[in-house]
Amino acid sequence: MLRYLAAAAGLKLFSMNRITKRAYRYIGNQVGGPLGRKEKYIQSHMLRGDLFRSLIKKYGLDQGGNTLLEIGTGWVHWHSVYHNIYYNDHITMFDIWDCRQLNAFKELFGALKEEIIKQGLDMSGDVMRRLNFVCSVKSFNELYHKMNLSYNINEAGSLHQFPDNKFDCIFSFHVLEHVKKDNTDILINDIYRKLKPGGYSIHQIGIDDHLAHYDSSVSQKKYICFSDLVWRNIFENNIQYFNRLQMSEWINSFEKNNFKLLDKLPQYCDISDLNVNRRFKKYSEQDLRCTTLTIIHQKPLMQGKL
Repeated sequence: MLRYLAAAAGLKLFSMNRITKRAYRYIGNQVGGPLGRKEKYIQSHMLRGDLFRSLIKKYGLDQGGNTLLEIGTGWVHWHSVYHNIYYNDHITMFDIWDCRQLNAFKELFGALKEEIIKQGLDMSGDVMRRLNFVCSVKSFNELYHKMNLSYNINEAGSLHQFPDNKFDCIFSFHVLEHVKKDNTDILINDIYRKLKPGGYSIHQIGIDDHLAHYDSSVSQKKYICFSDLVWRNIFENNIQYFNRLQMSEWINSFEKNNFKLLDKLPQYCDISDLNVNRRFKKYSEQDLRCTTLTIIHQKPLMQGKL
């Protein structure tokens, strides 16, 4: 619990003003990326990438030539690049600030290549050629040109710059939980507008306590022990903010924005030893135990009124 509290205090300190936030981003860009963490993360990254590939195949988006949008592409564009090693789609990668690291990017995809060789995975010649190119790329602009990618920044997190009815699929991994609670419906409505009729929305949302990432002794749902007042004053921060929305709330938000739910893939943890605060008593046990939610929705061919 000491690391949990220390992380909360440190992140709150970095959230104080624009200067401290810039300092956090500078430090993060220097030492906080995947560089040095590849051994720990490559397996989970591959699992997420393969999950996305399996969903793309399941819903008939595996023929290439589709137009995709990734929300929150992060340090190394993992999901978009991993996808386009196998497919030839045009992917627009979107984020709120530029945290790219070319060296970390090359190290992580180099680790992917090593893991593929280690596991003896069967890869086609075209896939290996694309992966070899990715591992040797000299700039992000070269990567974007050769891999059919584009990169966009909007500090407000708005999708308004993109035309309506443009994308066959909009996706994200561990991003939506960081959207301010009051803005989630706005973003989901924008996702609806930017998708083509019949287009797919695929999102994996981390519903776990992100402060617990710093302290393995703490429950993945520790935050359900705290009231809104305590959470806001002691634990919440602006640089690694997460909104504490539960599984049912995400599903309801997509539903009221006219999406059709196709599938949900939740993961759970044990909360039997937690003293659940009355703020969370209204939720089902499934909600409270859910740590990760992958949800797949479709925009109907006949659009409803907004």
